[in-house]
Amino acid sequence: MMLTEILAGVLLLAVIGLVSGGVLLLSSRRWQDSGDEVTSLVNKLLPQTQCAQCGYPGCKPYAEAIVAGEAINKCPPGGDNTIRALADLLGKDFVQLDESCGTSQAPMVALIREPECIGCTLCIKACPVDAIIGAQQMMHTIIFEECTGCELCVAPCPVDCIDMISLEVHEKTEPVHLADSQPCIHCGICMEVCPQDLAPQQLLLFKNSPTLAESLRLQDCIECGLCDRVCPSKIPLTAIFQNTKQAALDQKSESAKAEYIESRFTRRESRLIASTANIHKRPSKAETASLLAGINNRQQP
Repeated sequence: MMLTEILAGVLLLAVIGLVSGGVLLLSSRRWQDSGDEVTSLVNKLLPQTQCAQCGYPGCKPYAEAIVAGEAINKCPPGGDNTIRALADLLGKDFVQLDESCGTSQAPMVALIREPECIGCTLCIKACPVDAIIGAQQMMHTIIFEECTGCELCVAPCPVDCIDMISLEVHEKTEPVHLADSQPCIHCGICMEVCPQDLAPQQLLLFKNSPTLAESLRLQDCIECGLCDRVCPSKIPLTAIFQNTKQAALDQKSESAKAEYIESRFTRRESRLIASTANIHKRPSKAETASLLAGINNRQQP
């Protein structure tokens, strides 16, 4: 009887151990996947200039550091908009840009003064997204559409023939700011007249959040203006929805550009790693002497 009870106890402990181990394993994988997902979301909010001003060798390493606890205000190219987006995503307070990393400025691209270029290729090696073309002792030039304005090519240039120039930024529609005398009273009349069965008063709440507004079928709005006519508060709903639509388009365009730049950066890193792995070890003096001796022996009659 005693032996049976002991075996039963051992078996019970073994089952508990196996179950606990399985739970811990699944939990660890879940947390790892969750961490990777958060890193991906953070990385998508970064501008992908790969400038390293944050102190990390690229946007992805900085995203990983943010998830691990690094400050969210070390990205000068992203500026306040990126800091706010990161704060909203991670549930943190907005903080001003850390100017020890640099200052936020208008988008710029590099320009090589080609007649002064000596073809040293140092700028090509420094560019994180392969936006410079040229060859040894030949003129180099910048592919403006690919340049992120990271400025990493400026310092290595031995003849100082690279300038940073401002990009022409397309004017965006200024958002309509509602006065305090024009609050939405949530009467619901705009919903009754909308031919697309939308909820204009709800879309108004998310006018500064294009992604959320799109989830409420913002793009289905035909801008007929009926909601403007019946609004007792005289809120310019149609103009606000136009601005929100444009903001959504701008957001998608910037996101697509960031993903493209990140893919170029990733391909470059992979190419550099592969080329480094293919470099053969330089033969020693003894190996060189042995090789030459063998060649001489074969040449002798």
